Amino acid sequence: MWTVDHVLEGCKGQCEGESSRERPFEGFSIDTRTIQENNLFFALSGPHFDGHRFVEQAIQKRGQGAVVAKHVFNQYKEKWLRQNPRFFFILVEDPLCALQDLAKWHRKQFTLPVVGITGSNGKTSTKEMLASILFHQGNVLKTEGNLNNHIGLPLTLLRLNKTHDSAVIEMGISKKKEMAHLCDISQPTTGLITNIGPAHLEGLGSLEGVEQEKSHLFQSVKKCGTAIINRDDPFLQPWENQIPDAWTFGLQQTPETAHITADNIVAKNDNTSFKLHQNRSMKSIDIMLPIPGQHQVLNALGASAVAASLDIPIEAISKGLSKIKGLSQRIEKLQAKGITILFDAYNANPASVKAALDLLATSTHGKGKRIALLGDMLELGDYSDAAHRQLGKTVASHGIDLLIVIGKSANQTAAGAISEGMSTDKISVHTDFLDIKPVLEDKINPGDTVLIKGSRVMKMERLLPCFGLTESGQEESI
Repeated sequence: MWTVDHVLEGCKGQCEGESSRERPFEGFSIDTRTIQENNLFFALSGPHFDGHRFVEQAIQKRGQGAVVAKHVFNQYKEKWLRQNPRFFFILVEDPLCALQDLAKWHRKQFTLPVVGITGSNGKTSTKEMLASILFHQGNVLKTEGNLNNHIGLPLTLLRLNKTHDSAVIEMGISKKKEMAHLCDISQPTTGLITNIGPAHLEGLGSLEGVEQEKSHLFQSVKKCGTAIINRDDPFLQPWENQIPDAWTFGLQQTPETAHITADNIVAKNDNTSFKLHQNRSMKSIDIMLPIPGQHQVLNALGASAVAASLDIPIEAISKGLSKIKGLSQRIEKLQAKGITILFDAYNANPASVKAALDLLATSTHGKGKRIALLGDMLELGDYSDAAHRQLGKTVASHGIDLLIVIGKSANQTAAGAISEGMSTDKISVHTDFLDIKPVLEDKINPGDTVLIKGSRVMKMERLLPCFGLTESGQEESI
């Protein structure tokens, strides 16, 4: 339970309105569409929105109060106070900075393990795997959905309470200096970087820029925390000798070169099995992941390394990994009209699309064609054309039977596939969604397996109705 005094201490604001500063309220909101009766509303502003426009809605929906910019409050003071005399206001210079300051202050009230997870790919899967392991050891706070940025991370930390035994915080960035800021707010005790790849290059510039920004997480835990290092990644491997308390993992490693390794990997349509080796304790155990894809084994090794660093027994690690559930819009297997759809529309960058194509190439769901239905990969900057051409080459080298591409970079992907020897009659190029439905009806048949993947902005779920599914992946009622 929160009070006005808690918030004032955390964000150094000034209270107006309700005089009882010990009055309790529950939770925080940045969206009046979902605000609860007992919430405090933060009127955040950005390039395309201004939360102060919705303060009156927060009052009408019986929120408890609002954190607003002082200069805006002075403009609307009489109107806002007149609408509900019990509604209080906390005045600050910038509501976003206040949200972040409050989260930082709140985080400092707890001494529990806080695990920060970042990386170009696999953040969410690794977070879910680790949370599943920790769940069987106690109450764990985890990032929900995509609340992993400079707004979502503070909101996640503000849910932290005395019932929690640990926290798993996903940390996503797209610009320089963001990771250092997220670390300053969350103060992680353990840091895991899944990998360094070509993602968000528009804001980070190059792979070296990605590593430089992501590695602020390792810098944060260097003195008094634990680093979990993917030894397969050449950008991350050097950190092993820079941090006193480091655990290493990798698919390409041996017991002599990393603390957590795997072998006997068997990837099937619906699950992936492997033997996990915990080389510090000289223990091994069989693992069954209820999700497909060899790339998920690397994510599981990262989660296992964190768990091992927290002294969680290998048996508990195995149990937690066996209970992991499928992740929404991340390689969901859907069935429609006799067609198997591997649906992954959460995001796309070169590494994640390659992992999805690996899965498609080894799929034995149906006896028909293996089809890649791909949208653009975004935020790649000057690397975009080369990345899409390489994507086309990967499709061709994987022996995919049919390539359907959509978006502004579709021609680049097609050109890459052709240069690798894929026949033009096996490639269909589209610049928008309007003309793609007849092609899908003509070229996709029962027994085929279709991978649908593209960046989030592409909204690839719009293709699901072409298969008789709703955009949420459910079968449409007749």
